[in-house]
Amino acid sequence: MPASVAVARGQRLVNWPVRLLLLAGFGTAYFLRGVSTVFATVVAVSGFAFAWLWWSYFIPQWRAWALGRGADAGELQRLGVQGGLVWRKGSVFELTEIHRGKR
Repeated sequence: MPASVAVARGQRLVNWPVRLLLLAGFGTAYFLRGVSTVFATVVAVSGFAFAWLWWSYFIPQWRAWALGRGADAGELQRLGVQGGLVWRKGSVFELTEIHRGKR
């Protein structure tokens, strides 16, 4: 499988839900700001946290899926970084990936 196809699928399966969670959290917080600023802030932060957890959980699974279908690891990483799907190798944010089982 070409790395470009895998990255496009990763965008749909990982980043689109991340964007939706962010939008839902911040959108809901925007409408709740009149009720309670504290509650609206908690909702916004929760949306961000759920989005990050989604990304952290599903990126390693996406990567394993892509590599298992023959995508070149270097090209996958390069295109993933370029497309905003993954962080650069060695980034502190890369450490937030949740790996299950063997790596």
